[in-house]
Amino acid sequence: MNVLLLRSPTSDVPDRYEAAFRTHGYSPISAPILETTLVHLEQLASKIDDGPSVHRFTGVVVTSKRSIEAWNRAVDCIVTRSRENDVVREVGSGGEDETSWAPIPFYILGDVTAGAARELGKRLPCGLGPMDVRGGSGAGSAEQLARVILEDGDVSGSKKMLYLTGDKNRDTMSKMLDTGRIYETCGSSTFAHDLEDALRKIMRRRAWGWIVFFAPSAARHVYPALCDRFFFRRLNDTDGTEIAKVAAIGPTTASFLREEMGLRVDVVAPKPTPAELANTIAAFDSPIPSV
Repeated sequence: MNVLLLRSPTSDVPDRYEAAFRTHGYSPISAPILETTLVHLEQLASKIDDGPSVHRFTGVVVTSKRSIEAWNRAVDCIVTRSRENDVVREVGSGGEDETSWAPIPFYILGDVTAGAARELGKRLPCGLGPMDVRGGSGAGSAEQLARVILEDGDVSGSKKMLYLTGDKNRDTMSKMLDTGRIYETCGSSTFAHDLEDALRKIMRRRAWGWIVFFAPSAARHVYPALCDRFFFRRLNDTDGTEIAKVAAIGPTTASFLREEMGLRVDVVAPKPTPAELANTIAAFDSPIPSV
């Protein structure tokens, strides 16, 4: 049975959601539904070039690989500008001064992003990248990362931390953080094409089964394209060619699908993890034992 996961698959490791469904015999495929654009890179580059002391930064908070990419691009801007102006940063020769970020701790959410930060620190010119990476596997959630920062970070007096985030961030972070929005997320302009491409790969192999929604904002964006191919229960749409069961990653998304879009939600994952989602769908599809 096919499972369409409305999310971007991970590219650097085996995708955990797809792997979880394969263990139950499903044929999963992920369809990216969002696009992320880096923004305000010049402002970030200026802060990096100024150095942490100017802004009294005692740490940098990073919660996604997109933020690592933004830091890398900002440093590229600094290097390019320095070459054009024939300027050589003293810190580039290996020393550490007030503009160096080498002694500044980078508090990272999750092991994958922490790994990307460490690799970036090795590639960038000395003093311009993360060298002291903290958190990682010991901070797999926003709550855990906040605990690490509160126990380890220095935010006394007028000191603060630079928090790199996106436009959809909903974390209620402390006022000790200087929030810098460096990427924006919107619906993918190529979703309809990507959906057709994904369906061509699996439609002929298995009967259709599930569509899994991961976020309210994404659901509204992709729904028109999905209606061209599927019939959703309890709707008046009759033009679709396949009946799809609907699953939601959590109660917030499920409520949105029911209340705002009028969809029947067959399954809600009890926890937002690959295993819980796959297990719950597999249990729903299991035949009820006869008494």
